[in-house]
Amino acid sequence: MKFSGKYGIFALFFALCALAGTAFATTGTVVNESIVWNDNGTEAVLSGDHTWDTSDAAKSPVKIDLKGYKLTFGSGSEVISGDGVTVTSTSGDANIGDKANAKIYGAKLIENFKIADPTYLWAIGAKKEAVASASTDLTVKNVKMDDPTGKDWRDKQFKIVGGVLVWNTTAVDLSSATVAVEDSIVGHSVYGGSVILTGTTGVSVDKTLVNINSGAKVVRSVYGGGESRKADTISTVGQSHIIVNKGASIPGTYSIKGNGEDDKLTEKGYVYGGGNAEGGISHVKNAIIEIKGGTVAHVRGGGRIETAASVSSVDVAEIRLIGEEGLKAVSDVKAGGEAATGEATPVGSATIELYDIPKTPVMAGVTIDGSGTEKGTTLKFTRVKADLSALTISSMDILVVDSGSKVTINDLGGAKTIKVTGDFNKMPATNILTIKNAAIAAKVDVIIAADNWKEYKWDNGSLMVMGRDSGVAEPVKPQLPKDTPAEVKPVEAKIYAVAPDATPAEKNNVIRDTSEKLEGISSGDLVVDASGAITVKAETVRNAASSLVAYNETITKVGPLPVFSAEVAKAQTAAVAYKIKGKDLYATDPSKINVIKYLGSGEAARFVYAAAAADFADESYTVMLQGTSTIADSIAADTEYDLVLFIKDGGRFDLDKADAFVADPPAVVQTEKKASGGSSSGCNGGFGALLLLGAAMLPLVYRKKR
Repeated sequence: MKFSGKYGIFALFFALCALAGTAFATTGTVVNESIVWNDNGTEAVLSGDHTWDTSDAAKSPVKIDLKGYKLTFGSGSEVISGDGVTVTSTSGDANIGDKANAKIYGAKLIENFKIADPTYLWAIGAKKEAVASASTDLTVKNVKMDDPTGKDWRDKQFKIVGGVLVWNTTAVDLSSATVAVEDSIVGHSVYGGSVILTGTTGVSVDKTLVNINSGAKVVRSVYGGGESRKADTISTVGQSHIIVNKGASIPGTYSIKGNGEDDKLTEKGYVYGGGNAEGGISHVKNAIIEIKGGTVAHVRGGGRIETAASVSSVDVAEIRLIGEEGLKAVSDVKAGGEAATGEATPVGSATIELYDIPKTPVMAGVTIDGSGTEKGTTLKFTRVKADLSALTISSMDILVVDSGSKVTINDLGGAKTIKVTGDFNKMPATNILTIKNAAIAAKVDVIIAADNWKEYKWDNGSLMVMGRDSGVAEPVKPQLPKDTPAEVKPVEAKIYAVAPDATPAEKNNVIRDTSEKLEGISSGDLVVDASGAITVKAETVRNAASSLVAYNETITKVGPLPVFSAEVAKAQTAAVAYKIKGKDLYATDPSKINVIKYLGSGEAARFVYAAAAADFADESYTVMLQGTSTIADSIAADTEYDLVLFIKDGGRFDLDKADAFVADPPAVVQTEKKASGGSSSGCNGGFGALLLLGAAMLPLVYRKKR
């Protein structure tokens, strides 16, 4: 070819560039016609379908962009191995395929391609020459797999390993391993820990975390631990943690028979807190499983063994079904593990917790099984307010229920002990647990390990727990001085109340029942306070009591006390008392306390202070040192007192006109001098109330008014 003249020089230049195009590109050196590497060999872009060869493995890539083409692995010796590898496709419909054991070591992000049929692909968090005490973090998203021919997934395998894959490689211990899967089909299983296929050594990961997120589908199982296939080797995890989120699916419906073999029943649709042992040992010290939604056929606190010689142990297993979606996600939950042959290795101890379920879910039958442990299984209900009598519960040792629960179950699943936890501060008697088989209640031990509780009792299969006084007005039976008039008798008031979490309809029913027992009091005068006690509305008291204060004073605080009823001999005067903090009496001088009686129809009257026992009479009050017969001569804010009210059966202050019963909706108010030329507004300082047990529990029975 001849190049001459000034244009010939340019022609020669372009010709040389064209020849060089087969060896160079703007992004780096061209390895062959279908892949382009950058200069330092850390990133590659496919420019056509490409077969991965062993020479490429030495480049330790950081990123490979398939660009919609197919990447093929020819044999098991050909791997991608880097440190934080991304295999992606930023455009087009990419594929990865092979017939051998293709491996991506040191994987960080695997996304946006389809795995061809048939293919056996490993995505491994640790790089091939892993560094001791390192941490891995692997995300798999938008990796698809078509249904295999004949719907049999035996030859359509995709495994994800958070830790190290020991396969003719050095075994090292890792600090942590994290795996997240979303919008992908995993044709085999996910392992949080390390997998041992060759060698005679052990390997460990301190902590593993596996997130199975929305759109993730797992054909076989998810393991919090690792896997060991060689005798005398052990894959250990300190703490494993699996989270299955809404939209994930581990259904156990895929066929994996293959070549006429069995259907791998203990691999289909399982979440294992432990690992998988197929000839060796897998051990997890503490396994945590959280099911927040999705579909999971089987949940196991322990691990899986393939052969009788294998061991898959878990020291402590914790399974949590979180929210309505978490409970609906599962079919059966078991504390222990599973075995393909022989018996599963027992779990040391286990807890199965149902957490934060605010209402009864619509669900098919769910089995909660505590078997498979050496030291027993605990079933916990935390913030569960639902009828779960459809659950089948078995093999439990202890049942734990907290103060935020109101749960109904059919039976205790064999548990011999109920443990109550939480905080009952300012709570009235509250039904936290109902057992439909009520006869069981008499045979079970109850341990109260809660804060601020006073007492408990069984009421026809319902466990009622009452909170301890914490500055809340609480009815008590007063201790009266010896020189109290004979017609005055101390009695314990019974307050009207409903559970604080009762429905509006339930609250309205109790308000209606209460008003029917109080002459002159309408339903519109009453309200359920924060503790569940029935009181007169603060505004109703304020309006009615305004005529009782001096012209230059205004009511600044209203503290309604729980409406009570008490039984006393006909025509006698009942002495009823509230245990109350001094600060809630709104005075430092006992004689200056404004104790108000609401009479109904917008009218109110004062109780008159009685400074001595001889003055104890109808329509009077006194203040005594709490639990004593000593009349207080002053009021301290943080000291508890007994505010004693005296009401005569059939008198003006007795709103229950049935003989031998008195009833009263009292309140305490605070007044202040009006500002000159101004107006004032007040706040309500309502007293909480506690529905007492035993004699203090008020049965809502109807009595005709006279």
